[in-house]
Amino acid sequence: MDWKSLLLNRFSLTVGVLVLGAGLWNAYVSVNDDGRISGRVVDQTGQPVVGATVALSRKTVSSVDSVAETQTGSSGEFSFVDHGQYALLLSATKADAEAPRRTYQLWFRNQNLVLDEPLVLLP
Repeated sequence: MDWKSLLLNRFSLTVGVLVLGAGLWNAYVSVNDDGRISGRVVDQTGQPVVGATVALSRKTVSSVDSVAETQTGSSGEFSFVDHGQYALLLSATKADAEAPRRTYQLWFRNQNLVLDEPLVLLP
């Protein structure tokens, strides 16, 4: 049997594709595992909310445990670093307004997350 037919048979190609896929996935994870979460908090009219408290919580099978809190900046932005979670909850509050809690299921521990939609405070 020659080398060309050995390398180009369906079994060798299948193993090669699996190895390549695993390598690409591991490269993606290593670039995106800083645990950065960022987003914005706005009011019902879409205006940024300064000084809102954003809470990051860990979701387990039987409980919700607080992990960290931060305050929003001048344009309603917030961020967390090195959260270390697989499943998390985000919520925001200010005075008598609260944003509904959102659940995020991540593909891997400490995955970076940028919120597509802002957290909206409701009275």
